[in-house]
Amino acid sequence: MNDRRAVIGIHSAREVLKVRPHAVKEIWLKKDAERDLELKVFLDFSKKSHCPLRIQQESALNRIAASHQGVCLWVTETPKFKFEDLPDSESSTHALVLVLDEISDPHNVGALLRSSWLFGANAIIVPDRRAAHLTPAVTKVASGGAEHVPMHISNNLTEALRDLKQKGFWVYGLDGGGRQTLAETRFHEKVALVVGAEDKGLRIATQKACDELIKIPQLDPAASLNASVAGAIGLYEVQRQWQNH
Repeated sequence: MNDRRAVIGIHSAREVLKVRPHAVKEIWLKKDAERDLELKVFLDFSKKSHCPLRIQQESALNRIAASHQGVCLWVTETPKFKFEDLPDSESSTHALVLVLDEISDPHNVGALLRSSWLFGANAIIVPDRRAAHLTPAVTKVASGGAEHVPMHISNNLTEALRDLKQKGFWVYGLDGGGRQTLAETRFHEKVALVVGAEDKGLRIATQKACDELIKIPQLDPAASLNASVAGAIGLYEVQRQWQNH
């Protein structure tokens, strides 16, 4: 099944059925799934679409991820990202890309995927090393976001930011040392928002690649927001400004 990805969790799996039912090639359900009302939709889908269904032991599902909720869909399609698909510098179209600088916690990456979906991000860019990618655990936490927002894995984050700038994006890094706050910032019509890991924030090279460093004000400057919370606040503020101007 190397050409397939595993989608676990009831909400994530239901979103697959909405967005790309044709890409579901096999369904795994826990034993006694017919007794679980939340799993009935997958039984019904299997019967109507003639999609192969396998009843699995809990241990088999646990090997994929412990948070499976009794369901796993094997899917052959993933949202794709291409830099050339983004609007260029001559276009006035709004565009928003979230860049994650070595965030390795799958719960944070999954939560940011969901926020990116709900706040209209075009894509998420993550580095190829020391970062969580589109694993079953990430997909489950995203609760459907992984079906809408493509994740691009970059082998050089600095170069990816340079490519975005060539497309007309302004790169904003969320950093506690930023000169101005999120609310004081007037966002460009094309935004690349960069979020760092909680333990170390943005790397020096990433900071230097940003056009501006901006901060989220908080009552205790010695503490730090969870990366997924900071990213969601940033995404919200960008969309709020665009909708009000």
